[in-house]
Amino acid sequence: MISPLFTTIVIVAGFIFVFMKMTLKGPEDGLRNFNERERAANNTLKKPLDDLDFINVPVDSIPAPDPAINENCAALIGQIRMLSEKKIVNLTGISNTDLKLTYGAPNLPILSEYDQNFTTLCKAILDLGIEYKNAGYTDEAVATLNVGVRVGTDLSLNYTTLAEIYAERGLYVEIQRLINCAGNIRSLTRNSTISKLQNILDEHTSSVIKLSDDDPSDRQESSSQSSSSGDPGSILPADILDILENVPYTESSQK
Repeated sequence: MISPLFTTIVIVAGFIFVFMKMTLKGPEDGLRNFNERERAANNTLKKPLDDLDFINVPVDSIPAPDPAINENCAALIGQIRMLSEKKIVNLTGISNTDLKLTYGAPNLPILSEYDQNFTTLCKAILDLGIEYKNAGYTDEAVATLNVGVRVGTDLSLNYTTLAEIYAERGLYVEIQRLINCAGNIRSLTRNSTISKLQNILDEHTSSVIKLSDDDPSDRQESSSQSSSSGDPGSILPADILDILENVPYTESSQK
């Protein structure tokens, strides 16, 4: 007669065996699938690159004071102009395997070069913007950093530096615009960049609200002065919040 204890041990061992097989099956299947895709990618023939989204650098939008502010600015402007003559593509978030499957394995080196040009461009734009800001050329810094946003930079410091300048000028709607633009970032910096921008916006708008609540009479007086002057830059805290509430935040899909 089979012992009940022996039967229990066999049943438990069976459950453990099945559980281990189920647990290990996922990683094994994933590795097998990756190897199959990589093998297929390496055997993919060269394909045309016509559908690549090449970036045209808006060089004319980047300020270039003459004479240059300093040697660093002159060197960075020269670097950006040189890069503008090369082919630049933002391939952030796309794996080498996917690139080879789409465009063929022989195209991987040239695609990597295009992507490296993008990385170098974004860094040069950021460095130039910071150089202008540190030298007190704030308008030039804003124009330069906005070029970084236009080309789709994923460098968080490009967005936050620009947002801090906007915050100092009370241009809170522009910070919301940056949040919307940061939603298009395809790298891992996306969520952290959006969070940093939102913190900058919240910090400065909350202080404006507090200042407004402290002295309602000043707010009413400022309102009448703003209305009579017709100055679009003289926006009251309440007006700012109304505008921000109507600026949608659109989250783009990942590629």
